[in-house]
Amino acid sequence: MQEGQLLRPRSEMVQAIPLLENRRFVALCLARFLSSTAQHAIYFGLLIVVVERTGSSIHSGLLIFCFLLPGVLAGLYAGVVADRSPKRLVMFLSQGLRAAACVAFFIWGDSLWRLYVLILGFSTVAQFNSPAESAAVPAIVPYERLASANALLNLTSILAQGLGMLALAPLFMKTVGEEPLFIVTAILFAGAALVVTSISGLETGATRQERPGALAGGLTEEFRKAWQTIVYDSKIFSAVVQLTLATTAILVLVAVLPHYLSDVLDTRVDNAAFVFAPAAIGLLAGLRLAPWLGQRVGNAQVVTMGFLLFLGCLTSMGFVEELTDLMRDQASTFTDAIEWTGLSLEATVAMGLSIPLGFAFSLVGVAARAVLHERAPADMLGRIFAMQMVLGSLASIIPLFIVGGLAELLSARIVVSLVAAAVLTLAVYSHLWGRRQVEALARAV
Repeated sequence: MQEGQLLRPRSEMVQAIPLLENRRFVALCLARFLSSTAQHAIYFGLLIVVVERTGSSIHSGLLIFCFLLPGVLAGLYAGVVADRSPKRLVMFLSQGLRAAACVAFFIWGDSLWRLYVLILGFSTVAQFNSPAESAAVPAIVPYERLASANALLNLTSILAQGLGMLALAPLFMKTVGEEPLFIVTAILFAGAALVVTSISGLETGATRQERPGALAGGLTEEFRKAWQTIVYDSKIFSAVVQLTLATTAILVLVAVLPHYLSDVLDTRVDNAAFVFAPAAIGLLAGLRLAPWLGQRVGNAQVVTMGFLLFLGCLTSMGFVEELTDLMRDQASTFTDAIEWTGLSLEATVAMGLSIPLGFAFSLVGVAARAVLHERAPADMLGRIFAMQMVLGSLASIIPLFIVGGLAELLSARIVVSLVAAAVLTLAVYSHLWGRRQVEALARAV
């Protein structure tokens, strides 16, 4: 039995409560739904605002940079706060301050550069919510149901993402504009803050040897503890690396999305949500199957299976034009029928590829978080989840500007292929490096 497992609450009363009858878990899901809906609506709305004002992939990359930079600067501290402070208070403040930031978008968002500054503040506050939320799950969900709980939370996020990106943001941006969208998102964040206040007992089950107060040894020591926990458990390390690379690939591709949509798929940027909407089918299927697969082959193996499928689908996105040419040669009647509807064949192929891409990403996300919940000590979960966020932000910042510039010079599909090759190279290198670290530890012992 892992050390982290000894710290989990396992009372018969808690184990007997089905997840959807567990009021605290349902409240956590509702808070995530409200805040995720608002957050994804903000992300997509601001992306459209920046693209319409500048038409530049460099500015798209700068927008994403503003979302990611606070993760590097404040991410680890957010994990320490999540472990050492009342989680309910941390989540409440994060939701409430993001509501205030949305009001600031409404008041001062007319200037592009002022908008970037506000995004930095918004994203800094957001860093504190996710580690506290992730660290709270084992306190209200029995160990045996952690994979299912992560699947339901991811399902909540997907539904919220669909509502925010496919409905709320496009509807407002195509009708009344971004300012009313900012007000609605402020109301959603405020609602999430209110829901969080009803969740009690979030400190149950954790070993509270570390109390809020001065950081003994500073953030460097906190970084070292979290990093050692990740590196010295090969399954945790593999899960963190694969989740980080998959998440980073998606973030980096968003930076080239305007060029990819126009140059490769022959459609407008505000149709992005429509083109990639089928990914929700794969995401939902992955959420349904990930706990089942985890019980049979192990969550660590599910992460790897999902990552390999994700890598294959990502690579295929760079060869959409070749796939459409093959389809025209082999099934011209079918392709003519598709193009008669007014939708380009390239966009149709991308829609089809987005389904297994979403499925693979869902497997990686659910299974990787289940691995962390299973194997990491409960009183370090906040720092470990924050560390994963920091690694993701660090891994994304430099590529964002590289691919943004390359998209201006090269075909977007070449950039997508280069991203897939880079992800594969980093995955292999990380695997070999992790094995060397474990072997070195074994020799030292």
